[in-house]
Amino acid sequence: MRIGITGAFGFIGSHLKKRIINGRAFDGDLKDIRKVREFILKCDRIYHLAGKNREKFGGILRNNIVATANLILAMTVENKFPEIIFASSKQVIWNSNSEYGLTKTLEEEIVKKAKKWCIYRIPNVYGPGSRPFYNSVVATFCYQVSKGSPLTINDPDTKREFIYIDDLIDELLKPKFNVCKELHGEVMSVAEIASYLTDRLGYHKNLQKCLEYYKKRIPDVPNS
Repeated sequence: MRIGITGAFGFIGSHLKKRIINGRAFDGDLKDIRKVREFILKCDRIYHLAGKNREKFGGILRNNIVATANLILAMTVENKFPEIIFASSKQVIWNSNSEYGLTKTLEEEIVKKAKKWCIYRIPNVYGPGSRPFYNSVVATFCYQVSKGSPLTINDPDTKREFIYIDDLIDELLKPKFNVCKELHGEVMSVAEIASYLTDRLGYHKNLQKCLEYYKKRIPDVPNS
């Protein structure tokens, strides 16, 4: 099976690509329908992971809707319908009125126009390689601890649901089609995460792996 990946150079995509033999990365602009049509013809399954989640107001909607719609349009034009596995977000439930939540909701409906689709609603993802100071409290804390900097904690009681990157990839590799699946992770407070990375280091193995990644890397630039 020829497997293609959009967003293959991002956090989730790079981990997925390591687990897929000869996975084909989409290298281009998904808003370029010509490039998307060429990509479609080379794939029997597509993991659609690409998309912006932080942008100036209107940018997430404008970029992601066109990108996802182009995949379905290309299938229709070429009369070739590879399986499509879409990384949606639990923000469609948690924060449906946000631009990101609304965008993911609309993308889900577009993806369902394919003949064979699988949608994963994913909670917050963490693991080695996630970008600090972007949208991951775990990555930010790991970076700060590795640099010996104080942790930035606004509300220690805030709780979020997290899934470790390896567990997510395991799920992505066993899709069930024409199904929208909500993935479940571990609920932790900001204070608990901070504790697992400092005074209780070693009590949470996956968080420890994340910290070890940053300690080995010690990046000079947070998003390098």
